[in-house]
Amino acid sequence: MIKRRRLLQLASLLSAGAAMPKLYAASQYNGRLLITLQASGGWDVSSFCDPKINIPGELEITRWSNSGEIQTAGNIQYAPYANNQAFFDKYHNDTLIINGVDAQTNAHSVGELHNWSGRNSSGYPTLSALFAASQAPEMPMSYLSFGGFNATGGIIRSSRIEGADRNALTTVLRPNQVPWEAAEHPLQVKAQMTMIRAAQEARLQSIIVDDTQLPLRQLNASAYSESLRSKDDLFAFADIIPDESAFPSDTDLGRFAGVSTLQKQMMFALLAFKSGTACSADLVQFGFDTHADHDSNHEPLMAHTTDSLDYLWSYADELGIADRLTVVVASDFSRTPFYNGFEGKDHWPIGSVMVMERNAAWGNQVVGATDGAQNALEINPSTLMQDNSSGTIIYPKHVHKALRNYFGINNSAASQLFPLSNTETFNFFG
Repeated sequence: MIKRRRLLQLASLLSAGAAMPKLYAASQYNGRLLITLQASGGWDVSSFCDPKINIPGELEITRWSNSGEIQTAGNIQYAPYANNQAFFDKYHNDTLIINGVDAQTNAHSVGELHNWSGRNSSGYPTLSALFAASQAPEMPMSYLSFGGFNATGGIIRSSRIEGADRNALTTVLRPNQVPWEAAEHPLQVKAQMTMIRAAQEARLQSIIVDDTQLPLRQLNASAYSESLRSKDDLFAFADIIPDESAFPSDTDLGRFAGVSTLQKQMMFALLAFKSGTACSADLVQFGFDTHADHDSNHEPLMAHTTDSLDYLWSYADELGIADRLTVVVASDFSRTPFYNGFEGKDHWPIGSVMVMERNAAWGNQVVGATDGAQNALEINPSTLMQDNSSGTIIYPKHVHKALRNYFGINNSAASQLFPLSNTETFNFFG
């Protein structure tokens, strides 16, 4: 049950946001842009950014280490697995790795909740939702979600784009357009639509200024009126969506992961950013829960994920927005430092978070650590070095607090509704 004080705070925030006049056109937002990529199911960081070699006399941790050695790109160690070398050779200067992050669970639902909201009990929004609510809540589709965990905490709406379907999206963005017809064949001619929109606006304004109306009805009318004035921004998004032939192809990753639309998700998100329609997006790649045949299923999935991140940065460059973009990649948790009887790996709470940004001062860096059996080590929040006397295990809340501070949203009205109390400050970003 929501406490009365919390309920009043939330009502105050929502009322202020709905009644506030639009201070800028969405296309004029020039702030930072955030993408989170959820590697859903639990990725194996021992074969990625926290590489582990087999220990004599212990259970086998990684098969690649039977014949290969840990590799290094700049200051970042990685496993010679999938296409890790190409990825880290190209992007190590733009990348921060946070290892030894303890999700405190082996359950998918709790792992998603903890890693993407910063708390292991429900009620808090995702980082992306909090970012959008703090930075640009009045954008037409400020917070995009393509699936996965997307809690909003009631502070902003989530615009869900299922399956990265071009036709479905353009139908929503241009509801007056016959989906199977060319642009010159709308359902209503322009003059008729102008009259309809004018009538809608006149009716809504009459409700807004009518003191005999219930406050909630006036609030809803004000929000709907604002959404109608955002239509031009939605049209701008629709206008820059290319033909289907220009879209990246789906990738069949086998029976565990299925067909991936990850690169289409990335295209949609970046086009929404470019058009001024959104400022944050949650992307998702399913299939990392490899309880059987781990290596044969996990390796192509990891390669596809890093290939897609390369596509993301290349396309962001093409659109001219790469210098504004921050990308956070994480998972529910990681996988066990041993194989099970089905040649798979099960759930392990200690994982990693990867943060990327073009020409970041904090790039080419690894913080946090695990031992040879992938147990988290205590880290000093001030020095970021291993410290068994004054250190602490890194938890998702520490990552979220650091990102809030880095984005400058820790003291926003939205963030104050969801405080990360009793949380040490790790200055991961210098």
